[in-house]
This record gives sequence, C-alpha cells and structure tokens, in this order.
Amino acid sequence: MSGRVRERLRNPQFQMRLLIAAAVVWHLMVATAVYEIGKHQLAPNQIYPSGLGKFAFDGLAYEPQCVELCSVMKNDGPIAWLTWPTQLHVRLYSLPLMLFIRWWAFNILTIEPLNLLYYLGIVLLVFKLAEGVYDRTTGFVAAFIVAVWPSLLVHTTQLLRDPLLIVAVLVFVWSIVEALRREFSWRRAALLGTASTVSIVTIRIVRLPMWTLLCVIAGSALLLLVIRFVQTRRVSRTAVAFGVILIAAVAVTPRFQPFFRNQQDLRRKRAIVPEAVQQLPIERQIAARRAGFQFQMDQEGNVGPSDDGSRIDAEVRFRSTGDMIRYAPRAIVIGIFAPFPNMWFGVGKQVGAGGRGISGFEMLITYVLEGFALVGLWVARRKLGAWLLLGVAMLGSVALGLVVSNIGALYRLRYPFWIMMVIISAGGFVHLLRSQAFKWRASRVSSRVS
Repeated sequence: MSGRVRERLRNPQFQMRLLIAAAVVWHLMVATAVYEIGKHQLAPNQIYPSGLGKFAFDGLAYEPQCVELCSVMKNDGPIAWLTWPTQLHVRLYSLPLMLFIRWWAFNILTIEPLNLLYYLGIVLLVFKLAEGVYDRTTGFVAAFIVAVWPSLLVHTTQLLRDPLLIVAVLVFVWSIVEALRREFSWRRAALLGTASTVSIVTIRIVRLPMWTLLCVIAGSALLLLVIRFVQTRRVSRTAVAFGVILIAAVAVTPRFQPFFRNQQDLRRKRAIVPEAVQQLPIERQIAARRAGFQFQMDQEGNVGPSDDGSRIDAEVRFRSTGDMIRYAPRAIVIGIFAPFPNMWFGVGKQVGAGGRGISGFEMLITYVLEGFALVGLWVARRKLGAWLLLGVAMLGSVALGLVVSNIGALYRLRYPFWIMMVIISAGGFVHLLRSQAFKWRASRVSSRVS
C-alpha cells in the first residue's frame, strides 16, 4: 500500500465518507433482499409480497394510511396533508411514497429513502456518541456493531415508528453528552438546545409512554451538569443556558399535547389509551401499561387476551407500590438478560423458529458485549458521558422489564437503550484490544533484545 493511500485512509473526512458510503450500500442491499424474499414468497409465513414482515405487524395497518396521505396531498394540498389525523411516522413515510406511487404499488422499497436516512442517522449518531465519550476508533467499532445488528437492521427496512424513535433518543442523549464533555460557544449551545428540544417533542409525539422516563433522564443530565461544575470548579454560562433550555422543553412540551393529537391518531382500538394513562400517578401508570400488554389486536381490530407464546411473567399484576418494589430485581434481570436461553429454540407465533434463533444468537452476543461494557465503564469511569450512557441503558431496560411482558415488544422497545450499552461495550473491547496489542509488541521487542 502506497504512502498516499495510507495517508488518505487516515484522513478523518475520508473515513467518514467511507463509513457513510458503506452504510448506504449495505442498507440498500438488505432492503432489496427483504423485498425480493417477499416478492417471490421465499418465506411466505414471515414476509408479505410488499416486503412487510410478520415480525413488524404494525406496518400492515400503516400501509393504507400512507397511501391515503398521498391522495390527500394530491387532491387537497400540503395543509390538509399536514393536519390529516394520523401518526407522525406514517405522515413522514408518505413523503417518499409520493415519489413512486404513480409507477409502483406500496412496498418497502418505496419508503426506503426515509428508512435509509433513519439508518444513516442511527449509525452516525452512534459514531459521534462513542467518539465523544471514548475516541474515534471506538466510534467506528460501535457504529459497525449497530450497523450489522441483524434484527435492528431488518426492522429499519419496515414501516415502523421505531427508527424515528431511536434517532430522537440518540439526538437527545448526544446533545447532553456534548454539553457534559467540553466547553462550547453560544452558537453551539443554541444548536444543542434546539436539537434536544426537537428530540423531546418527537419522543412525546411518537412514544408518549416514554415521557416519565425521559423526564428522569433529563433530571439526571442536570445533576451531571452540576457535578461537572463542581469538578471543574467553574460554572459554564453556555452549559447553564443549555440546562435552562432542557428544563423549559420538558416543562412546556406537555402543554402542547392537544396540538399533538392529530399526529398520534391510531385509528384502531387500543387496549389502553396512553394519553389517559399519562394523567395517572406513576405507580398506576406502570400497573395499567403492564396490564395492557396482556391483550392483543387481531386483524379486524378487536382487542382480546393475548396468546402469542411470547409472554414472560404474564400472571404478574401490580396492585401496590410494594408489588413493584418486590418485582424490581426480577425486572432488572428481564430488562438486561431476556429473552432467556430457554426461549431461544422455540417457535415464535409471529417470527417462527428462525426469528427465535436469531434473537438467541443476538442475546448470546449481547451477553458478551455486557461483559465488555464492564471494562468500558471502568476505562471511562471519570467521564460523565459514560455514566449518562449507562444510566440511560439501565433506566430504559429496567423500566421495560417492569412494564412489558411480551418478549417481542420488549426486544423492539429496548433498541434505543441497548445501543447505549453497545457504545460502552465498544469502549471496553477497543481497550482490551489495545492492551493485547501492546503486550504482543512488548514481547516481540523483548525477544529481539534477548
């Protein structure tokens, strides 16, 4: 390899372009493969001809709404499209569909432009978070792990709210990590404040039940900012300004809930109504949401008891705060380690034996990554950003362990929080790799000397 090529490969801008190009090609290949499998019915029990998967059943309900929004835009204009009652992610998916609907019926390739943007956003944000807390090498390792994560990758080809939610959570956490790790200008404070506000509003719209958890994370961020001031013995005015924006965004956003309703319209029956549950005390919210996971929606929109074979502790009900406290250790185990090995080799009602096998393989890798995460946390123990990532990962996983009794739902909802664990794990992996490389070089030097 020539010196010019090596120099180019070390160029940070070239490395970033290479990462983006590789991610684009990779996602297009995966989306096309999923579509072709569905089109030719190579896995008829798992993927429909449009490319929508049975594992992402929500997309079947969203598909006609996307097509309807294209008609609304064509016949009634952008204002009608913007205010038409539907969910925000469906509205956004209708935008790329408008480009292709004249020639193609709906399929996952017609929404690939937006899904590709979501995927790139996830990969790049993971890179920036890992680079900010650790270094550039860790950023590439973490981005690679997330980019090739099988179930997450396939889910980003579907018609779901999850990719938008993951991007919003990552933007929220990234803005806080940036505020924690260094001094910054007023211009950057405005940028971080705007990014955090947009992400807060998006999370409120897309996944209202996460609101309490988001408030706890925001409160933890403010505490970490105070710790930073104590450590540096200096109060940063721009960091204070960012904290004020964060407090204002969390305090004011719920007041706009009436304006968000037409961005949250589900158009089918719900086991529970999130907006109504949100008004309850926190312990009753948890109990109501856990009870809601005992039901499922059939294709006709009727709500009934769930019998999907993917339940864990389905009989558990919370009737008091004491019940939740006693169940908390079990929730921690579920949030971090489920699905357990005894569920890896069964046959899932929606994902079949193949889906269960993939989840088992991913969980085996996850257990290894959780071991690396212990090393990664120790390496970055003096960095407040690392503790924020750990807090988000643990709070999210444990909250889901308390509320969610459906393993499939737990798996999907846990993606934003597991990504934080992946970043810490990448830090531990890179540290161990460097330590081993150093020992190997030292042994070679000593052998030459001797």
